[in-house]
Parts: sequence; C-alpha cells; structure tokens
Amino acid sequence: MLLPIFLAAIPDHRRPQGRRYGLEHLLLFSILAILSDATSYRKIQRFIAARLPQLNALCGLHWKRAPAHTAIRYALRGLDPVDVESAFRGHAAVLAGSPADRTLIALDGKTLRGSFDRFQDQKAL
Repeated sequence: MLLPIFLAAIPDHRRPQGRRYGLEHLLLFSILAILSDATSYRKIQRFIAARLPQLNALCGLHWKRAPAHTAIRYALRGLDPVDVESAFRGHAAVLAGSPADRTLIALDGKTLRGSFDRFQDQKAL
C-alpha cells in the first residue's frame, strides 16, 4: 500500500514512551473510518475495534486491541496541518503520474448536483 509510506513521513509529536500504536497506521485507520462515515473519535475507535483482525492482516500488525478514543484524539489533534497536507500532496502526485499521462476532466458542481434551469425548462449544460 502506498498511502502508509507517505503517512510515515508525518512527524509524530508523541513522546517515544507513549507510542503503543504507530502513527501511520493510526492515521490510515482513522482515514478509513472517516470514509466509512465515522464522525467522532469514539466512532473511529469503534470502527478499528470492529475490524481489528482485518486491519492487522492488511498491515501486518499484531494489535491486541484498538486504541482508546482519547489516544486517537491526542494523536490526531497534535498533528501539524502543513505536514499532513504535504504527505497527501506527495501521495496525490504519485497517483497522478506524469503530466503527459493525465486526462483532465472539468466538472461543474452545480451540474453534478442536478441543477435545473426552470426558466428554459432544461438541465444545466
């Protein structure tokens, strides 16, 4: 998996003595939880706990239990947004490939939402 490599580049602000869970995996699992509609630290913790065997197998981990919601909160709130943005931009650049390989498509948000011109009685172009 490519994303954990970029997440590993984000500096960990936690003291070395308190690092039971690696930051890159904690971030990856939090991202997966948020994509699965987790909207709080407790929901992220529940997501990880419910899927712990699969997540362990996916990443080659041996976590016995999911981190507490307070540990997740502490790890996520202490991140520097500039470092996180840099990691995601690096990941996106690798996924995008070289400029010659890209096909650009312009999308209009109103068209995607299904806007309708009632005066002309037609959908947005």
